[in-house]
Amino acid sequence: MNTNNSFSVVTTFNNETYKVIASNMVKSFDKFWDKNISLFAYYEDMNRPIDKFSERINLLSFNDLIKDWYVFRDNFKGLESIKPDNDLNSFYKYSATKFAHKVYTIKHQLKKCETDYLIWLDSDILTISNVKFDLLKKLVKKESYLSYLGREHIQFHSECGFLIFNIRHKSHQDFWNNMSQMYDKGGLFEEKEWHDSYIFDLVRIKMEKNGYQNLNISSLGLKKTHDTLNVFDNSILGDFMIHFKGNRKFNYEAS
Repeated sequence: MNTNNSFSVVTTFNNETYKVIASNMVKSFDKFWDKNISLFAYYEDMNRPIDKFSERINLLSFNDLIKDWYVFRDNFKGLESIKPDNDLNSFYKYSATKFAHKVYTIKHQLKKCETDYLIWLDSDILTISNVKFDLLKKLVKKESYLSYLGREHIQFHSECGFLIFNIRHKSHQDFWNNMSQMYDKGGLFEEKEWHDSYIFDLVRIKMEKNGYQNLNISSLGLKKTHDTLNVFDNSILGDFMIHFKGNRKFNYEAS
């Protein structure tokens, strides 16, 4: 591992996602991201990918390593089955187990991370231009713990396809203690929504009320005022990456 780097990146995907877009996500990372930045990619319910990548692409088994997710799934499958409503349009709001993959992957990687910052990158994000240290340094501040894509301007939860955690920050342990309360103890099922973005926001806002700072990447400027929901593509990140979120991933080749 490159222990003298400031940033490393983590993601996770299953077999279906890998076939549709995640393989190209990894390839585009390998092509465009600074060569001193490593990617830790956790594959789930599939054989280890046979694609050839550079040595900085670390392929790891979710099934073997992220045991806490399976404990969460088994402990709370009863609670998750009792959804506040069965409206298909709001189904994602209550998909706690599905979106917990991200939380437990980040949590696991943080325990072994040797860089100052850990970046979460959704597996349906393709990099289209060179991502250098100079860009990433614009997205962090020493006094801030979390860098995120906020959507407070439309009173909506954050876009959590891209997150940066400042591991050396004094609030790092406090943040994850609160996340553990939400997930390991099942606290999220007492909240209005159960998906990762909603819970990340709750914990982040609690931190801010206690005096800690976070960096909203959206506040650095959005390019399209009429498309305020898609803060990823309209932020500074959109010059370097495209987030094929949700069903967009099935049509990205034609985009």
